[in-house]
Amino acid sequence: MARIPLVDAASAPPAVQAEFEALEALGFGVMNVFKVFGNHAGILPAFRHLVKALYADNKLAPRYRELAYLRASQVNACHY
Repeated sequence: MARIPLVDAASAPPAVQAEFEALEALGFGVMNVFKVFGNHAGILPAFRHLVKALYADNKLAPRYRELAYLRASQVNACHY
């Protein structure tokens, strides 16, 4: 059970619904992390811009992006 309530797109305020739609337009489903940030309408747009910068505008091929994630996890002794 989540400690922070998840905002459902159907019951979200109009500003949050618009942000969810913008995320879906970028090719992302409305994941639980987005639903958590939906509790604060000011955080969600900033997070969308971060997601867009990291993933949608990324010119790196998915294969090499995944290798970068894997290597960063190895360097930081994280299990991946």
